[in-house]
Amino acid sequence: MDIKGKVVEILNYAIRVEKDGLITYLNAARKAKDIGVKNMFISLTRDEYHHMEVLEKERDRFLAGKPYEPVTLPHSEIEQLIPRVKEAEKKRGAKGELSEIEALNVALDQEKRSRDYYYEKAKELPEDCEARKLLFDLAHMEQMHYDLILAQLDYIKGTGFWFDMPEFTLEL
Repeated sequence: MDIKGKVVEILNYAIRVEKDGLITYLNAARKAKDIGVKNMFISLTRDEYHHMEVLEKERDRFLAGKPYEPVTLPHSEIEQLIPRVKEAEKKRGAKGELSEIEALNVALDQEKRSRDYYYEKAKELPEDCEARKLLFDLAHMEQMHYDLILAQLDYIKGTGFWFDMPEFTLEL
């Protein structure tokens, strides 16, 4: 397969992945009882929709033979949420329910698969292929989503970790 066909195949698959993520997160937001979890899923839904739009635009531009214009992915709302989640959780007091843990685990898996896909496909493209940067940027965004979901899971499960850092001390 030539490079053009490969790029189009990668972008089409990535669009499907983002649509699947969007639907998954929208359903999870609808079912979540905890407002913090619900809001996190709504933010993830918006991010997945934005990723899908960017990918569709780039695929259409590529198919039309137009030159690549580097895409700047705006900072995700997730990035802005991360510092606020810890403070909100301190005030919350109540623990999440099993269904929320299950939903967060599904989301964690979704983000990991998306991140890994974008990263692997970017590495397959030649270094001078402009779509390579877009895929690396998307992999980075998916990693941020993964980190936020993992932090939410750590909190709900009561592991005492915040982004892999213990929130407790062993000193007396």
